[in-house]
Amino acid sequence: MTAGGDHPGREALTALDAALAQRPHKDHSSLSQATTCLCAFRDNLIAAGRDGRPSPDMMRLNAIISVVLAGHFPLGAVPWDELVLARGWLADLVADADG
Repeated sequence: MTAGGDHPGREALTALDAALAQRPHKDHSSLSQATTCLCAFRDNLIAAGRDGRPSPDMMRLNAIISVVLAGHFPLGAVPWDELVLARGWLADLVADADG
């Protein structure tokens, strides 16, 4: 969890929503916040599953992190459509984690 006590996945959703609300302008601050929160979420998953095998949740979260990083540091145009998809995947992952 992050310092505020909120679930880092929910915080990442909030940051992604803020970034997507600014399109077509890239909101570096929101993308940085989303990345930080996603990494905290991943750290939580690692701590919860110390069996050494990547879980399906971990693989999904790594894919989400990859898309967010591609949006933050694109090789060309910002991949907005992919960021929208990743936001949806994250919402599903957070809902699964909340059980």
